[in-house]
Amino acid sequence: MAWVRIDDQFDEHPKHQQAGPLAWALWAAGLAYCNRNLTDGFIPAAKARTLISWEFCEPPGEDGRRKIVTVCVTSGMSGDDVTNEYVIGLLLGVGLWEERDGGY
Repeated sequence: MAWVRIDDQFDEHPKHQQAGPLAWALWAAGLAYCNRNLTDGFIPAAKARTLISWEFCEPPGEDGRRKIVTVCVTSGMSGDDVTNEYVIGLLLGVGLWEERDGGY
């Protein structure tokens, strides 16, 4: 099994602090993708949009049913579901990812 090395102080870097935990998740998934596929750090745009699903299932309730939960960003009383496009914008905005021809 291959692995990716991440500095144990990555979360203290100013870029990571500014981008926040949603960006950390996509950033780490991108590192793993690049390592698995030997892409030398390149992530195709179409793949970047599918690296993470921002929906997950809760543990079963008393009735045995599971709820599907969607991560969202809220401000006051309104909010939007998190998308990879939104999180890619966070990564680009702080310089953790750079746009390249056909990807990042």
